[in-house]
Amino acid sequence: MNELSATPPPGRIMIVDDDPVVAGMLAAVLASVGHDVVEANSGEDALVQLARSTELDNGMLPDIVFLDIEMGDAIDGYETCRRFRSTFATRNLPVIFLSSHDGSGDRLRAYDAGGSDFMAKPFIPDEVLHKAHLAIRHKRRVDAMEGESRLAFDEARIALTGLEDSGVTLKFSRSALGCRTLRALALLTMDSMRAFGIDCHIQLRGPNEVLTLTAQGPASPLEESVIEISKTMDRIFGFGNRLIVNYDSISLLVTNMPVADEDLCGRIRDQAATIAEAADLAVGNINLRTDAVHRTAEMSRLAVVSRKAVGELRVSYRERQAATRLEFEHLVNTIEGLYVHLGLSSHQELTISDTMRNSVDRVIAIFDGGSEIDRNFDGIVEGLAEAGQYTVTQEDEAPLKVELW
Repeated sequence: MNELSATPPPGRIMIVDDDPVVAGMLAAVLASVGHDVVEANSGEDALVQLARSTELDNGMLPDIVFLDIEMGDAIDGYETCRRFRSTFATRNLPVIFLSSHDGSGDRLRAYDAGGSDFMAKPFIPDEVLHKAHLAIRHKRRVDAMEGESRLAFDEARIALTGLEDSGVTLKFSRSALGCRTLRALALLTMDSMRAFGIDCHIQLRGPNEVLTLTAQGPASPLEESVIEISKTMDRIFGFGNRLIVNYDSISLLVTNMPVADEDLCGRIRDQAATIAEAADLAVGNINLRTDAVHRTAEMSRLAVVSRKAVGELRVSYRERQAATRLEFEHLVNTIEGLYVHLGLSSHQELTISDTMRNSVDRVIAIFDGGSEIDRNFDGIVEGLAEAGQYTVTQEDEAPLKVELW
């Protein structure tokens, strides 16, 4: 089993809440399964503790933080999280917001502040443990990918000033139509946006599958909930340095819009909209192919079942044909055996026998005419056997790359 998909070992968890009762109850739940819990009674206290751990370089930074939003401190949970994100050592620290409010606006503000997940008060112990498990697993996945190289924003900006932006989107449009799966299309979309120095999350929606991915892998619960909220908004909607582009089958969430550069921001917005529109069309193409795969598989299955049924019907028909012949012969023999008891003349007996045997011969001749039916059976079986051999595979292909140069 993949190490990241297994249940992570107990972690170090910080609880930031100015209510000692809530903090104590939360600590008890987390400690009950072996987590090491530290508490801070304010945002400033949490920042001081984290700064001290960073300076000492003692490896005691928490794996995740449960952070209350509404505290009596000078800074609330949103600002505390933003300061986490602005510090190199804690920039990837998973933050689960705690709030007595659970509206879409609260979740958007939590996401915009850099939160990883959101949990409403009063909390449910099982939910606390489940979210802690997901957050720790997600952080370790991100840590494992930390060393991967990425295009710097300045390099992308230089490239954009010297190249036609449409070159990337044109290559994307051509490549997108070759994608056979939603996952391949999602990876291609993120790779294409990365050519502009842009990070994005993407949700693709097919009839039988909804896929939400980020550059680090599967989206966190809060990231998914933000996209679910955002996809009901306008076609293009911006908040902070985020930009959401919505089409019927895709929502593309840009997470690092260069808001300080209005010209570059506008160009990236145009490219994101163009790529999202092309991806939306590609999803339709994938859906058609997927439907063809499913229909072909079903036709193949039905062909096999029908072939078996027709074969059994032919055997049954032949058996009934033979049984009918025997039954008629038995009937004639039985009646002729009764002549001795009926007191008929020889002429009468001969007339009855001839009449009966002529009738039997005509019925048998009708059955013999069934050889044409038998040949039809052979044709049907052969046709079904050939139909059962048709297949259309839905193989998962390696994602296509869009090179900027």
